[in-house]
Amino acid sequence: MTVGDSRVGKSTVIKLLIDLFQSQGKKIKVYNHDNPQRLKAYEGVVIIESLDFFRHDTDKILNNLNEPELDIILVEMPGQYIDKICQYIVQCDFLNLLPEYKWELTFLQPISHRKDCIEYLDQLINVATDHANYIVVKNHHFDTRFLEYQELIQTKFQMIGGAEIELSALHRDHYEALERTGKPYFLCCKDISIYVVYRIYTFYWIKNFYNSIFNNNAAIQYLGLKYENRRSVTGVF
Repeated sequence: MTVGDSRVGKSTVIKLLIDLFQSQGKKIKVYNHDNPQRLKAYEGVVIIESLDFFRHDTDKILNNLNEPELDIILVEMPGQYIDKICQYIVQCDFLNLLPEYKWELTFLQPISHRKDCIEYLDQLINVATDHANYIVVKNHHFDTRFLEYQELIQTKFQMIGGAEIELSALHRDHYEALERTGKPYFLCCKDISIYVVYRIYTFYWIKNFYNSIFNNNAAIQYLGLKYENRRSVTGVF
């Protein structure tokens, strides 16, 4: 589940992960609880369904737990309602159901410079404790030091086995060029409608994100990936 407050990069991370999972032959399904338009470019790549956690839609996910053809279920959670999300997890006994079906839950949270991110993460940890995996994505579009994270929760996060990865900053013009194509990211690197310089920067932006994952054994495990060396990561494109 990608979680966190609004506009920290959840949809961006989901799209990057879809490309990566597809490159490894993973059978995935995506549920979107946020803005459906943000994942529109991937509708022809993977099955994407809308989901409303607060209108009893979540039976869809529970039903998927019995589907042997699925390796990974990606859920993009809304950028608010952390109280209701935690309430749902407790009420439906979600954390105890998953092991019965041999599934694991990983919370993937991009963070910015805002303290709200830390409060969100802390609340999740307090509810799920050691029944879930945790990955923080340090989004360098917002910050490079993440002082609030370091001072308020990093020690606690590391004690529960949390993994840290990084998403380097991409210039706004480059990012907007990607979005204008309406195509998956892995195709944008070859799209001649984008300036070649933009494509080069985009290629290394994506590659650096994947390298950040594959340099972290816990992140590889929590995301259900197979290890790849640095050279093979470029094969995604």
